[in-house]
Amino acid sequence: MRRNRIIYYILCIAAIVLASLYGGPITYSILFGLLLITPVSFAYLLTVYAFFKLYQVVQSKHISVYEPVPYYFILQNEYLLNFCHIRTDMYTTFSYIEKMPVNKEYELLPYESARYDTRLICRYRGDYKVGIKDITITDYLRLFKITYHVPEPLGVVVAPRIIKLTSLRIENDPARNSFMENPRLSQDFDAAVRDYVPGDPVKGIHQKLSARAGKLKSRLTYGEEKQGIAIFLDTDRISIDEYKFIPVENKCLEIVLALANYFAAFSITTTMKYYRSGASDGSSPEKGKQIRLEELKCRGLDEMERFLGETSTVQFRDNGDSWQAARMISKDPVFRNCLVAFLVVTGTCAQLNETLNELSMSGVHCVIYYVGYEPDTSEILPLQNQTVIPVHPEDDLQKVM
Repeated sequence: MRRNRIIYYILCIAAIVLASLYGGPITYSILFGLLLITPVSFAYLLTVYAFFKLYQVVQSKHISVYEPVPYYFILQNEYLLNFCHIRTDMYTTFSYIEKMPVNKEYELLPYESARYDTRLICRYRGDYKVGIKDITITDYLRLFKITYHVPEPLGVVVAPRIIKLTSLRIENDPARNSFMENPRLSQDFDAAVRDYVPGDPVKGIHQKLSARAGKLKSRLTYGEEKQGIAIFLDTDRISIDEYKFIPVENKCLEIVLALANYFAAFSITTTMKYYRSGASDGSSPEKGKQIRLEELKCRGLDEMERFLGETSTVQFRDNGDSWQAARMISKDPVFRNCLVAFLVVTGTCAQLNETLNELSMSGVHCVIYYVGYEPDTSEILPLQNQTVIPVHPEDDLQKVM
């Protein structure tokens, strides 16, 4: 197009020079003919813009990551003029179209339509636009073009996928020996008790030992919860730019689902906790709102579908409340009594390091998955019974985890 436009401008200048020097009907006819090309081209572009129609359909608006779904679009000429040089531009950051020709231009005869059937594949979890973003219309001589922005683009809701892991790259993998006794039980004088933590059941308090020790003691059991896995999901949004936060949030949920699915195969209960802001109750004067931990459980493979559906609805918010949630999990019985605690975070803070230190002193082995484009793991306090794994949004979890 640039070359054609340069040639056109050169011809116009040459015609003006010839008309100025020599005059005559032929020279002026050439000049006026060249000058008329511009308004005629713009008139053509406006005609196409007004009478051109686009129809696009995706089979389902609720899909999963990398799940191919049927998709088609129709380009329709509803005028008696031939339309040429019509090119579609797709949304390609979060999704792509299978076997879509690159820079293909369509030509439509009067009242003719062109249909293209293919499949749509989404790369990330989230709610975003897919399909055709805009259409570029060029005139016959390729001198000028206008862009037709699709007024109602297709929107889809994409659920995260479950990545199946065969093993975890950590030293203390409970799945390798799911019946191993919790090593923390031998730390107290009475191996069946520990210090009382707010939230423990009252009926579990050891009355005699509490009176003897002068402080509350809770009985420990070897039930399902004591052999369980705890996961904390940091739901702070890292940016207001969807091109940055969607891939990161997608990877965080993929990690959670991969862990839950891995331990579900061994019938090890997974408890995932995340935070969200509640109504103001005056308990948090800093921001005037209450922070509470929400809980999701998965006890086996038969519950993975439900767990996937619930995890898909988790919302990330740009509210900066991660530090409050980090302090809460250090006192949570689920994390203090689990075999291994997994923390999926998108940032670090002093409160997170304090929590990790408290869990470490309680004998909890922590695995931190730090998800980000350039995660700096040096900001996380190094501890003896702790593993820190940086994860890029485009990493293959089967290799990283």
